[in-house]
Amino acid sequence: MSWKSLKESPLDSSVVSAVGGLIILLVGIIGLYILLKNGTYSSNSLLEVSLGTFWGLMILIFSTTLFLDRRRHVIYGALIIIMATASWYGTSGGLFVGFLIALIGGIMGMAWKPPRPSNTAGANPNPGR
Repeated sequence: MSWKSLKESPLDSSVVSAVGGLIILLVGIIGLYILLKNGTYSSNSLLEVSLGTFWGLMILIFSTTLFLDRRRHVIYGALIIIMATASWYGTSGGLFVGFLIALIGGIMGMAWKPPRPSNTAGANPNPGR
């Protein structure tokens, strides 16, 4: 990838979303480890932490696709916001920090505007006048 194509992509929002998703994912993995190591868990608590881990993984996937498919940035930004909100069920939103970072990244992804094509040097900016 060239520098120009990086400037024309929602790189900052995908990185922020990925960091939030990674925090949520790590909190879920640590929670699963603690539950399985202790050996005293209910199927409900195991399901909750597994779902929280799944939400973090989905945020990572959507932040990657946000970067790769910039035409659908609003859809992927909204999906990141939905997954960050859903992560409250299993991992408490990555101890609130992951939720907040992923939420900001999703909002940035939805608000990102593609750069406008610049006028060439010889083109008339107001044709017909």
